[in-house]
Amino acid sequence: MDEYAIVTSDLTMKYKKRSAKYALNKVNINLHKDQLIGLIGANGSGKTTFFKICNGNLDATEGTVTILGGDVTGNLAIREEVIYSMHALPVGDNISIETIVENYHIMYPHFDKEFAEKLLDLFGISKKEKLKHLSQGMVSVVHFVCALSTRAKVTMLDEPFIGIDIEKRKLAYEVMLRDYMEYPRTIIISSHNLAEMEQILSEMVLVHNGNVVFYEDMDTVREMLFRADGEAEQVAAFSGREEVLTSNEGELGAYFIGKGSANSSLAKEAERAGLKITAVAPEDVCVYLTSSRKESDLECLWK
Repeated sequence: MDEYAIVTSDLTMKYKKRSAKYALNKVNINLHKDQLIGLIGANGSGKTTFFKICNGNLDATEGTVTILGGDVTGNLAIREEVIYSMHALPVGDNISIETIVENYHIMYPHFDKEFAEKLLDLFGISKKEKLKHLSQGMVSVVHFVCALSTRAKVTMLDEPFIGIDIEKRKLAYEVMLRDYMEYPRTIIISSHNLAEMEQILSEMVLVHNGNVVFYEDMDTVREMLFRADGEAEQVAAFSGREEVLTSNEGELGAYFIGKGSANSSLAKEAERAGLKITAVAPEDVCVYLTSSRKESDLECLWK
């Protein structure tokens, strides 16, 4: 248990009793301590529900969740070591940034007020400003800064960078990685910008329709799939193979997606057959493993 920050057992959430859809469906996962983990999935996949249950904001329909070896709702010592933050929190628009920082300072024993103030200055935000006078991007920055400054052992960031421009997002990634290295803890971040932040992640969880598709370290994810491009007849020769996840022979080109790395036996066989082999980036791995749409589905639009 000591090596895990979060442990779930058959964690289930169903918002409507008679609905056939689960927000979370018997999720069993043990998230390692002191890792920077990406929680990846489309809208409605269960990311926010997972965070809110782990933070004690929601009660699961079934199953259990253990945070740092205990119950986050019934143990103040654990409660102080868990932070859940997102781009918009109900703190009141009329409140000043200075007051928000003070509130965090009171609530979290490891909150580094000086660090938070330095970060706000770095991002060009005055403590005297009120939240209602800030853009969505700057509001997101305020919540990100405060959450990071808690130095909580379990830090959950739910789509924290909405509205933030690319320059400040990159700055935020750098700050988060450096602070994680200085103060190791479990940081779990959900985002639609996996391509941007994959280099700072150590592990990744992919969720789809309330289910965990996989939980792996990033090196493993980078070797999950490969792409083989070539002529239609070359691709067709590999269709139907168990190791072929999907294939396309439409107007946008002919290729297939194979299971395994670009150095796998299937990839080498395809290369000998004249196809061009490339690794599939983690962001595209998520798409191929969860999407039912094929490029050929687009053809009806031009007929």
